[in-house]
Amino acid sequence: MADCIHLVGNAHIDVLWLWKWEEGLQEIRATFASALDRITEHEDFVFTCACAYYYSVAEKTDPALFERIQKAVAAGRWRIAGGWWLQPDCNAPSGEAFVRQGLYGQRYFREKFGKTADVGYNIDSFGHNGNLPQILAGQGLSSYVFMRPGKKEKELPSHLFTWEGIDGSRVTAYRVPPEYTNGCEWGPELERKIPFFRGLAAEEGIPLMCFYGVGNHGGGPTKENLAILDAFIKEGGGKADIAYSDPGRYFGEVSALCERGERPARPLVKDELQYHAIGCYSSMSRLKKANNRTEQDLLRAEKMNCVLGDEKNGKDGEALREGWKKVLVNQFHDSLGGCSIPGAYPKIFGAYGWAEETAGEITTKLLHRLAARTAVFEEGSTAIVWNPHPWKTVQCIEVNGVCDAVHDVHGNEIPFELVPTSAIAGFYTHAARFNAVLPPLGYTAFRLTGHRNGMDRESLAGVLYTRASSRIVSGDLEARIDRDSCRVNSIFDREKKIEYLSGEISLDVIDDNSDTWTHALPSYEGARRKMKGESWALVSRGKVTEEYEITYRLFDSAAVMRVIVNGALGTVDLKLRVTWNEKHRLLKLSIPCAFGNGRTFTSEIPYGSMERSADGREWPLQRWAALSENSGPALAALNDGVYSSSAQGKTLSLTLLRSPIYAHHEPMRPRADIRHRYVDQGEHEYHIRLVLRGEKPPASEYARRALELNQGPLYVVESFHPGSLPLEKSYCEIKGNSTVLVTAIKSAEDGDGCILRAVESAGKAAEADIDCSWLGLEGRFNFRPFEIKTLKIRGAEGGGTPSVTETSLLEWDV
Repeated sequence: MADCIHLVGNAHIDVLWLWKWEEGLQEIRATFASALDRITEHEDFVFTCACAYYYSVAEKTDPALFERIQKAVAAGRWRIAGGWWLQPDCNAPSGEAFVRQGLYGQRYFREKFGKTADVGYNIDSFGHNGNLPQILAGQGLSSYVFMRPGKKEKELPSHLFTWEGIDGSRVTAYRVPPEYTNGCEWGPELERKIPFFRGLAAEEGIPLMCFYGVGNHGGGPTKENLAILDAFIKEGGGKADIAYSDPGRYFGEVSALCERGERPARPLVKDELQYHAIGCYSSMSRLKKANNRTEQDLLRAEKMNCVLGDEKNGKDGEALREGWKKVLVNQFHDSLGGCSIPGAYPKIFGAYGWAEETAGEITTKLLHRLAARTAVFEEGSTAIVWNPHPWKTVQCIEVNGVCDAVHDVHGNEIPFELVPTSAIAGFYTHAARFNAVLPPLGYTAFRLTGHRNGMDRESLAGVLYTRASSRIVSGDLEARIDRDSCRVNSIFDREKKIEYLSGEISLDVIDDNSDTWTHALPSYEGARRKMKGESWALVSRGKVTEEYEITYRLFDSAAVMRVIVNGALGTVDLKLRVTWNEKHRLLKLSIPCAFGNGRTFTSEIPYGSMERSADGREWPLQRWAALSENSGPALAALNDGVYSSSAQGKTLSLTLLRSPIYAHHEPMRPRADIRHRYVDQGEHEYHIRLVLRGEKPPASEYARRALELNQGPLYVVESFHPGSLPLEKSYCEIKGNSTVLVTAIKSAEDGDGCILRAVESAGKAAEADIDCSWLGLEGRFNFRPFEIKTLKIRGAEGGGTPSVTETSLLEWDV
């Protein structure tokens, strides 16, 4: 089969898109039944299918159908591919979410079929982040099949190539030409496909995979498809230039040909595979916020459950695992991309809500259990604060109520201030705000003297009626508000004499007539207008921060921006509340920096970071983006669920939201005689934190600060009671200033110990001393740039010997 076109029978199934989830389940069963019928009817036909979730649906809803699938897999007629829970968007999920895709998918396949997939398979996702080769290889997936970006969106040297990720890991990759289905028609389109592939294979000098079968709403290969292909095979006679096959067989045969020198060596591509549609990273802002929030809540709950829970892999562990699976299903490319119909999203938001509530209930229960066992201060109230990160951190926290003084466990008085809450009542209208030094992955206590639920009228008047100016000052940091535009136009470090801005921070409204996906556009070039400032007011001024509120308005929309300057932490927080009533427009937060090379900016990708072009092009984003110039000053913008960014020269922008019509796909045109529904209408909230540094820090600092923003500390206020635990305790720590981050601590899937995930986050080789004090273990580990390590930790429970071993991302021995 040296010159063979490998015919891959498949059925792309969108579990929800232009239909609801309930309809998607039916298409799974119907497609699987049809594929089994084709297997029975045709002795050479082979069916390929990814997505462990779809198999689990069949198992739960139609056991007899599932048993037939198991037999077909065992007979080699049904090929398992992908290895993931389903085909997600491949930019927006967190690094840990991609790990969980393979963890749950591959383990399911081994349990149910006695084998795992060896081919990664995301043929409909809209782009593929630069760290996927490492994640794929760590999950036993040595090759990868994708379709987007297409040829017009990204030039590649060949349809078959070696893809190298940011850490140096490599997989063999294949871009599907021209698509994964027959096309718009079930039969005639396939007749035109085969001659096209013959010509393309001759042009590139390599065998190719030709995907066929009815897709999107399922369906799979039809009787007509197979009759057409049989005719082509018969026409070839002994030449046998096309044959029924599958991706695993294709990669095996073509790799052997390349290694023997019978075909050209696979070209090397060192880049992310971007992108198909930039709009997928800014549409449905509320959904994207829910995705980020739920991921972070689950990670925080897992760490807490692992170090404090009585049953490490009991009911709480299983509930968190189920929460992750709901998130993974929600990360399906069409749903997380904001491309589905309105009727699909109630189910999606409900699933996020279930997972978020489950995580919150577990963390609250464990925190209160911890507080009940702690020997608190005898005088005053005790605020017990939990840090979910295995490194020492300083976080600005707010404890509900007012007090006269705050002291730490060593008796040191801590500067604090009283700030208003959202309550307008007779009590709990204010909170005590202070910068808290927190031990690594553990808790500490603060004594609140005179803690009560409100303040007298005289004190309240003194807080409310402090005169405002256009200067926002905290410590050595000073921000200025332009009196005419009401925009922040300066952030100045008075000690270091560094100005961080070259202009005004603005909220920009941009005309956007693109469809939901924003097909064929690299950036948004519509008319741009800045929201107009209306007023500003002082919210609070104290020993820790100074906070102002600025209001803006344009067209039918309004925004309220809280600007909070914290000099001790070197941060400026921008808390935005946007009431959005625009159609065919988008909103950007633009930050003009006083430095940067004007050509590139750096932003986070799943478990890593990359430099991107600063030419206005839109890029997928994780939790931070930064501008700097060599080793000089740097400014990073952290976020709590924004997934799209751009830079134009030295101006960094975050695309907060867009308002296209739901599920509008070019070239179809909306009807002019009815009122369509528009995305992202109503109120939205964002928390953007500007991290200001006099010297460019390693990217690991931004990664840490972003995690601290997204997995904030938890607290509970206790009255006096005795207890067996001290006022402060740490359970796990990365010692020193290592660029390695411990990002996840969870129960092992096999119930034997705990799993610790660690990532080098600065792109340079590093050592990490990790102290798992709650298990009495400590170890030193070496990391390649951006390397992800998975460590299995067994304590001394049951008289065993404590140990640390490295596993694959699937938690199997390496």
